[in-house]
Amino acid sequence: MSWEGIDHALNRVRGEADRISLNLTDLDQHVGHRLLRGAKLTGRTLARWEHASRHVHSLWTVHGAFRSVVESATELHAQGRDAQRELTFLLTGESVRLPREVPLAERGLLDEDTERISLAEAIARMSADYEEVTEVVSVAETAWDALHPRLTELDAMWQEIRTLSDMVELGDTEHEALRTELELVGDVVRCDPLSLFEDGRVDTSSLERMRGRLERTRGELRDALRMRDSYDESVERLSSAVDDVESVLRRARELRIQVVRKISSPEAVEVPDPVPALRTRLKGMDVLRTEGRWRDLGALLGELQRAVHTAADDARDREANLTGLLERRAELRGRLDAYRARAVRLGFAEEDRLAELHREAHWGLWSAPCDLRRATVALSAYQRTLVELSGTEPAQNRTTPGAAASDGESDGGVT
Repeated sequence: MSWEGIDHALNRVRGEADRISLNLTDLDQHVGHRLLRGAKLTGRTLARWEHASRHVHSLWTVHGAFRSVVESATELHAQGRDAQRELTFLLTGESVRLPREVPLAERGLLDEDTERISLAEAIARMSADYEEVTEVVSVAETAWDALHPRLTELDAMWQEIRTLSDMVELGDTEHEALRTELELVGDVVRCDPLSLFEDGRVDTSSLERMRGRLERTRGELRDALRMRDSYDESVERLSSAVDDVESVLRRARELRIQVVRKISSPEAVEVPDPVPALRTRLKGMDVLRTEGRWRDLGALLGELQRAVHTAADDARDREANLTGLLERRAELRGRLDAYRARAVRLGFAEEDRLAELHREAHWGLWSAPCDLRRATVALSAYQRTLVELSGTEPAQNRTTPGAAASDGESDGGVT
């Protein structure tokens, strides 16, 4: 190799040695690398880190031998052209000596305990080792970044649960199963995070399920604490809400009596009475209070609140449906009167066919109880006949159900 070539090659490998040293220092200080070195690993993470550790060992071993050759070449270069032949060997020949780590069972009697590779081969080997290590370190860092904040949040929730349990005087073993499950999830996150890394993403489903259980337990305990501190006020509010439901149901039952008397079809909406059952459950709260079962009281309060809310919505819906039946009858009566007035104005009121249809519709709407479906059909026939006689299609007050008609328009009822 010419002296100029030696200068160029030596400068290149010294620069490569410096860059490799910086990258290895960064790798050694990388948070993922430190976590893997310091953690008590298990499972898939342990297996992958043991594999990566062999590449770390190889990386530093080759780097040390590579650096030694570069330093030797630098010292020889200072001696001038007399070392040109030896420098050529160091820079291009198999000048890097490495210990041959072969298991005893695979070693021959005359095998050498070292191997020789060139500087270029050393760089290629270090690059391959570096890629193996950084792939595992990067995946571990990604997994920890996704999992550890969630685990920290779960731990904080668990501490709050313990505090709330003490405040409502629950036993130490009340949430033993929850604590055990949280510990198992925590062990996986801390010791085997790579078992939760699949197809380029971190599987956090186990932590989310754990979060759901902790949130439910924390919510129950918060309800229990509120019950302990404001039992009388909570029961009073709940009892008042049941009274409101009872009032709505009373109006609905009275309204149903009117509907049954006035309308035969469609059948009137039934009005069940959930109030007695709600009041029985309310009385049961006093028993739990006497026994100091605040957590059960908190859960029961939540159930009763939801039950009362559902009962109130259902009662109002039934009242609205019953009111709708009476409003539908009034609407149909108004339409018949309007069509009758139009027929009088046009001089068709006494026409035999129209008069007969009017009597049928009028009887259907003014009889008690009336059949809204039948009355709707009669009213539609009256309207169509009036249109035929007058030769015009009215722009409004059209009773004949069209393609887009609602159920109420087609059967005389309400939806």
